[in-house]
Amino acid sequence: MKKFFLILFSVVFINALNAQDFIIKKNGDELSAKVQEVGTTEIKYKKFDNQDGPTYTILRTEVFMIKYANGTKEVFGADVAVEQAGNNEITTTPTSQEPATVIIYRKNSPSGFAVVYDVYADTKYITKVGNNTYFSTKVEPGLVTFNAMTEPPKVTASMNLEPGRTYYLKCGVSTGMWVGRPALEFVSESTGISETSKMRK
Repeated sequence: MKKFFLILFSVVFINALNAQDFIIKKNGDELSAKVQEVGTTEIKYKKFDNQDGPTYTILRTEVFMIKYANGTKEVFGADVAVEQAGNNEITTTPTSQEPATVIIYRKNSPSGFAVVYDVYADTKYITKVGNNTYFSTKVEPGLVTFNAMTEPPKVTASMNLEPGRTYYLKCGVSTGMWVGRPALEFVSESTGISETSKMRK
């Protein structure tokens, strides 16, 4: 009889373990939970050991993956959520993330005033930059490398863009071998606002 209850307890314990969801954060932390809702910007859950307690929320951007009790996995990337079932079938569903805003500007300066160059975000053409340029563009979140070139090598400036944030890419001209070379630098928002407040828009 004692053996029977021990087996019964083991079965109940294992089923309880299998009934919980796991939220794995990008910093490596793992939360034992019961997921209530996966929204466009946040995830609602209850602590597995206190399911009658309060509902907690966590930003989607903080979460790497959810492992559900039924074996399904949902991985959150920069612009897609990946659902992986127990049979290793994978489907992707787009997540709606607000794009970042990048202000590309070049102040009016006599140094290299005649040099004009094109700016790209990775391989996508964005705008032509000359003296006294101000240009605003929307860019998908994630690691983006802005680049420009008048002569080799290519000049780059990379930034991990976050949804909804505004970034300022300051452009200029530096000394090159044969022609003035682009200068690209991300500056703080306060610096960007200050330097562009009186520029032509």
